[in-house]
Amino acid sequence: MKTIKTKRLIIRKPKMKDVEDIFEYSKTEFVGPIAGWLPHKDINETKSILKQFIKSEDVWVIELKSIKKVIGTISLTTKSYYDLINDIYELGYAINHNYWQQGFASEAAKAMIDFAFKDLKVQKLICAHDESNVASRKIIEKNQFELIKIDNNPKYSSNKIKKVYIYELYNPYRGENK
Repeated sequence: MKTIKTKRLIIRKPKMKDVEDIFEYSKTEFVGPIAGWLPHKDINETKSILKQFIKSEDVWVIELKSIKKVIGTISLTTKSYYDLINDIYELGYAINHNYWQQGFASEAAKAMIDFAFKDLKVQKLICAHDESNVASRKIIEKNQFELIKIDNNPKYSSNKIKKVYIYELYNPYRGENK
C-alpha cells in the first residue's frame, strides 16, 4: 500500500493509533449517514472497523500534515467479481465535518484518482453521492466524472439515503497502459 503525499495531506495505510481521530467524526450524525453508514456507537465499534481497514489494504487514512491528525478515509474498492476482472474500482471518501469546505476531500480525491490511473492502471472509476450531498457532487464533477445512473432504491445502512447519483470516469492514460 503506497503512501501518497499532497501539498497538505498524507494518504497512508491506517494504523490502530488512528482510532481516536476516526472515532471523532464517525460517531457524529454528520458524516456516516450521508455516506451510507450509521454513526459508530462507541470506540470499540471504530476499533473493529479500523482492524478491517488495516487488513483490507483498500482503505487509506487522510492525515493533515500540519497537525498530524487523521481527518478522514479514502478507498478504492471493487464491488463484484465482474468489477474486479474488468478493472473497475469505486472511489469513496469520508471527511471529518470539522474539516469540510477547506478543499481536503478534493485534494485527496484528485491524488487517489491519479494514483489509481497512473500507478494501478485502473481502467475505470465509479463514484457516487447521496442526492443531498452537494459538496460530494461538486468534488465528483470537478474531477470530470460523468453521471451514468440515478439509483432510486439504494441499499445502505443509513435510511437517510433515498436517491444515489452514480458517476464513472475512464482512465485517460489507458492507451498508454497496454
